[in-house]
Order: sequence, then C-alpha cells, then structure tokens
Amino acid sequence: MKRLEPYESKGSRTVLRGRECSNVLLLPDPAQIALALSAKVGFDTGLMIGNTLLVRYEGVKKTVVEYRPPGKTGLYFEGSETPLRVPLPGMLMIRVTADDKTPQYQVYAVKQRPDKLDVPLFHLPLPNVFTSGSICWGSVPVVSEAALRGSSLADDWAIFLGSRFGDHGCNGKSKSHPQDIRQKLIHLEGRKARVYPKADLIPVKKTLAQVLGDDRQ
Repeated sequence: MKRLEPYESKGSRTVLRGRECSNVLLLPDPAQIALALSAKVGFDTGLMIGNTLLVRYEGVKKTVVEYRPPGKTGLYFEGSETPLRVPLPGMLMIRVTADDKTPQYQVYAVKQRPDKLDVPLFHLPLPNVFTSGSICWGSVPVVSEAALRGSSLADDWAIFLGSRFGDHGCNGKSKSHPQDIRQKLIHLEGRKARVYPKADLIPVKKTLAQVLGDDRQ
C-alpha cells in the first residue's frame, strides 16, 4: 500500500487516497464517535439529601427528580382572578431531557420525603395532571435552556404551580371528591386547613423505582 494523503473533505468524514487513487480510507467524524461513545456512558447520584433527590445520566438522556415539601400554596384557576390558598402534600417532579427534544415531566404526591426508590406514589391532587403523571402544559412556556442544563427544578415548579389551572384531569385525584379535585381544594380553603389529608390521596400503584424503570432500592 502506498502512503495515503488527504484528498478532500466531505462534511462528516475525510477521504484519503493513494497517489494512484487506490486504497480509499474513510475516517468517521469525531463528533459522531463522541456521540456513539456518550450513548453508552451512565452516571447516577443515587438518592441525595436536599430537595434534588436524584440526577441520572444515560447517554444523552438526563433525568432529574426533585421533592417539594408539603405546604400552603396559592393557585390560580381559570375563571377566577383570586388565588386559592390551599395546602398541598409532599410532591415529586421528574424531568427528562435528551438532546434538543422538549423536556418530559411527571408529577406525583408522596406521603413522606423519599429515603429509598421503592417509595409508593400517589396521584397529585391538582388539575391539569393526567393519570400517567404527565402534565397538560397548554400554552405555558418551557423553562430556559440554562435551567434545563442545570439540576434544579425550582423554575419548573414555579412555572407549573404559577400557571392557571383548567378543567383537564380533574377526576380520580381525591377519595372524598373523586369527580373534581377542584371541589376538594375549595373545601380545604373554606376550612382553612393547614395540611392536605394523606388519607385522601389515591395510590398510583407504582413506586418511584418503577416509574424510573429501575426496581433497585
């Protein structure tokens, strides 16, 4: 074989030819090599202290799980300019991002701060959340690219809880008010309740580990 020399560049690869136009060698784009290698790289923090519970990388896929402690929150509903001041249970938000795709979310209620992945999940007692845990965002804008690169969901919580809730996904969220969770929230505000009753939560019949696709504890 004769010595090969650069001949021309073709975008994603370089073509090398011998002096007599034989023995063609194609070299893959370094960016493609890096992407292929990154797809096989994984990293998992495991459960951490603080509100950010877990950060997991699976190639280009990034998962962040964050806990929000129980407490009173002002919520706006369509048709009203006055917020309801209601107690909410402890909540989990899961955000999954991959490449430049739209982030995917799931939200659930929990009866205590998770200290292991097999913690049982409950349907979040709020409208605009489907039984799968996914959020009906409507026209609400997503968080900034800077926020998506980080591992805090503070901006995500602010957008979710600060948006105006409608009439989607209202049923199946409360044992006492199974048809419309909004009626339960109105009832709690009228009673000036300080905490959301844990006994009212409806189980999802899944654990955090199962939702994450990981049954390890």
